[in-house]
Amino acid sequence: MKEFKVEKDSVEESFRWAYGWRVVDGKCSPPARNFPLPDFVQARIDWLSDEMQRGGLTFQGAFKMLLDIDDEKALKEDWKLGAASDYMPVSDKYREWLQDPILHDIRQVAVMVGFIYD
Repeated sequence: MKEFKVEKDSVEESFRWAYGWRVVDGKCSPPARNFPLPDFVQARIDWLSDEMQRGGLTFQGAFKMLLDIDDEKALKEDWKLGAASDYMPVSDKYREWLQDPILHDIRQVAVMVGFIYD
């Protein structure tokens, strides 16, 4: 049986990315503004946010591109069906970060919250 070791800081950091809401100047401030996601995660969120603003992507499609990353060939095929921009391949760093054996669920929540409230 493989043993996984998780650093306390990475657990706390992952939870802050999902639940780190604050009130700043009397207004609600989402987690990604208070505790920025890693650059490689934010880059993928920004790419899909831009595409959604152009009208070529739904929330469901964006979440698929952010979270359902196991079959890159299928993602590319879906992207070609109506996207305005070029496809952004899933980086190894993003894949490893998102599919962490212990923190994958909370990191998926952090990505969704980051995308919705970006």
